[in-house]
Amino acid sequence: MPVNFSIKVEPSVFDCGGEYYSVVWVTSGKGSGYVKYTYNGEEKTVWDASGGLIRTDDTIHSVQVPKSELQGNTYKVGSQQVGFKFGYNAFKRRTVESKEYSFNGVAKQDDIKLLCISDIHGMKKEMSNAVSYFTDKPDMVMLLGDVNSAMVYKSDFVNHVLKNAFTLSGGEIPVVYTRGNHETRGEFGAQAIKYLPSETGEYYFTFDFGSLSAVVLDSGEDKEDNHKEYSGLVDFAAYREQEYNWLCSLDASDFENAAYKIVFSHDPTLTDHFGKDWTAPMIDLGMDLIVGGHHHTNTFTEGELPVFVDGGKQNDGSGAWIASMLTLRDGTIRMLSVDDSGSVKLDRTITV
Repeated sequence: MPVNFSIKVEPSVFDCGGEYYSVVWVTSGKGSGYVKYTYNGEEKTVWDASGGLIRTDDTIHSVQVPKSELQGNTYKVGSQQVGFKFGYNAFKRRTVESKEYSFNGVAKQDDIKLLCISDIHGMKKEMSNAVSYFTDKPDMVMLLGDVNSAMVYKSDFVNHVLKNAFTLSGGEIPVVYTRGNHETRGEFGAQAIKYLPSETGEYYFTFDFGSLSAVVLDSGEDKEDNHKEYSGLVDFAAYREQEYNWLCSLDASDFENAAYKIVFSHDPTLTDHFGKDWTAPMIDLGMDLIVGGHHHTNTFTEGELPVFVDGGKQNDGSGAWIASMLTLRDGTIRMLSVDDSGSVKLDRTITV
């Protein structure tokens, strides 16, 4: 039981679809977790709880807060160290709270800026350098997978997904996380989902942000289930079938009022995704663009459903790392990509 109980990773606000944000942070030891804010003159405390019980058995805290109450508001998080809960009492110690954060997750109708980050693979310094060259502040962070090269331990999730989410968002704008194939690998890969609950219960969902309506897909692993890397411990064939059926069940009428319609997927090249054309149902929904990473390149491909590969760690031997910003403005989507030396690698605008 650590003596110097503290907040180890400051909060990030994840948009996993639906009506709630997930506010996630990490403490140095196990304990309770809560989010405090004021809404319509009422001071509110929302706990990290399940079935009426405040969770005290974890160092990662995830609290679901109504989007309508957090957007344009301030909040802070807190935790109390709990050594153990007995049958009729508990051993409790220090309570710590974060500073107050101003959450700017206001759903804009135009001039929406999305910072797209994929395939960090531990290159945090290079990623930060690339991001620093953008002069515009983003309204949302799209964390598009392969943040790390494996998810063996809880520390991999904490040190890569959660720390990078806070580094990029500062706890002040929403983060959307799209699982990469490398984040399926390792013992903790099956556990991370409980901290980022979506309406589907999986890593695929839809969300709205002002005039943007988006589909988030989980492209899963990139090899057949019988590949030796998986040790016979994956069942992505069934998972893909489930996800594909969900995608086909989406109703185009739910997207018809959106000015911008984008699909986000770690692997965005889905015309032949394990024998099925996943782009067909996306085209039926009227999607404008699919965005992702995975290929360690930075490209834009025209077509009935254009594809933008946003960058990340490049595989061309240059050692470069590329970040991208999407700007949704006046019926257009601009894709701007910059590497860690400040060079513009791609600048393309499409009309939707």
